[in-house]
Amino acid sequence: MIPHSTTKGAISYRLSEPLARPTIPSAVSRFWGAEPITREDDLARPMEAERILITVRTYPVVSAKHMELVCTGGITDDHQWRRLVPVPLRYLEGEKQYRTFDVVQVEVRPGKDGRPETRTPHLPTLRVVGRLTDWNARWEWINPTTFLSLRQMEGASRTLAPVAVSEILEFVAKPARADWTREQKERMEQHQLFDEYRPLEKIPFDFRLRWRDGDGDEHNSLVMAWEFGQTWRQYRKKYEDPISRMRDKWLDDLCGPNRRVSFFMGNLAKRRNVFGVCGIFSPPREVTESETLWSDPGEA
Repeated sequence: MIPHSTTKGAISYRLSEPLARPTIPSAVSRFWGAEPITREDDLARPMEAERILITVRTYPVVSAKHMELVCTGGITDDHQWRRLVPVPLRYLEGEKQYRTFDVVQVEVRPGKDGRPETRTPHLPTLRVVGRLTDWNARWEWINPTTFLSLRQMEGASRTLAPVAVSEILEFVAKPARADWTREQKERMEQHQLFDEYRPLEKIPFDFRLRWRDGDGDEHNSLVMAWEFGQTWRQYRKKYEDPISRMRDKWLDDLCGPNRRVSFFMGNLAKRRNVFGVCGIFSPPREVTESETLWSDPGEA
């Protein structure tokens, strides 16, 4: 049960009374390819209210069923990882559009894809209830879930978690399709009849990072993080060579020598052995030096 008010680390926030479970309007349900969820449907399924620190947002992808999805990841306040799908982030009401390091409260039920962290959120109950702005509070919440290596993470049967980075070897921007495929365009055009439709820009690169984890194992990982896509969109308007600027920003600044870096690694639903970088956690080293660098998530 979530307490009425709580304080964690450097953040304090107050929660309102228990949430009602409103019915999703039928027009919205048609828009997302889902049947309306009624109170009776909810009562037939196990639902639980959870408070989650948002740490992962992937760049939107075109979906056959839901048109557009953002894979959202986060950690409950008892250090359990959650993957929230489906979430049409850009189409949520303004006050529901969470950012990285926001704390949300939402009712969830177990997901259907077989991955242990996956939960299906009941989006009408989603609320942003706080935000962690202090690196110490973020470290306190995230560090207990960090694995030393991707091998250790897979050995623990986890499919979404932070993995310690010992070295970033290379940033690669590989040219990709500059536009959506015909099938993807057709899916998006099907939804242009709705006022809610919002054009989605295609990123013409696949971004990859070659890196070593805490065990020294080398990886070449696709980066799916929202922040990389948004950096490209901003830099292409500001700089003649946006890729070089991105490389400098991420390797020398946000993941530079003064940062303690972990990658939020997540696998693909249809290719469980393929992991990508879904987000990046890089607190200043002075925040982490007085703490144990990596905890054993199995003891969290």
